[in-house]
Amino acid sequence: MLLNNIFNRPAVVEGVGEIYPIQLKDWDEFESYLSVLVLSKSNFPTEDESIPLLDRILFYISNNPDELEKLINLFNLTTRSSSFNLYSLETYFFRDDDGKLITSLNYEEFRKVVLHQNVILEPRIFKDPRVAEWAEKALKLKNKDAANITLEDMISTVSVVKCKDYDVLEKYTMYQLKTDFQRINQIKSYDATANLLGNPYAASEVKLNHFAEYLDLYADPYKDVFKKSSSSNINQAFK
Repeated sequence: MLLNNIFNRPAVVEGVGEIYPIQLKDWDEFESYLSVLVLSKSNFPTEDESIPLLDRILFYISNNPDELEKLINLFNLTTRSSSFNLYSLETYFFRDDDGKLITSLNYEEFRKVVLHQNVILEPRIFKDPRVAEWAEKALKLKNKDAANITLEDMISTVSVVKCKDYDVLEKYTMYQLKTDFQRINQIKSYDATANLLGNPYAASEVKLNHFAEYLDLYADPYKDVFKKSSSSNINQAFK
């Protein structure tokens, strides 16, 4: 297992160089570029599957300078550059003054790295709109009793529990924040369960999970929604 994410180290993509995880102080800006970053081939179905994703995106945003600016700003932010621009030779490509190059050949690897570094799951694209409607309603039903926790709540929790000032936390990445937040939750849960097991009247089926157990930051939120056993949720979702 590579430790780049937990230690906030950059990843390297051929032709581009170092790709840096987004720090929390830049998260609001980064979030404004997500509408372009999350676009995948599934958003642009075509009979010719060999057409690269970057070419499909550029065709899609060709008449929208705001979306093109988002893409350029995304390249600058993640590579800590300030001079990316769009060029055309035999095909379109992006280059900055230091020679960093993003083309249709490496864009998908760049995109994959940025999504992973910042704990952003690949959006689900459903071909059948009825399935999409059911999935979203079933997901809302599944999470209806979940706590309402915002990004700010996560930051303040880590700050209080770990006694870290906000000027320290603003340099955290989303991976580091979510790791700390989930680990705090796991330790709190462990302590509460351990106390419960000390009670002679505690339910015998109570299980004590280790406080350092593996954290899956990339868990698919739709995983349980599509289980066959969730057929009862389908009926509730469409009530």
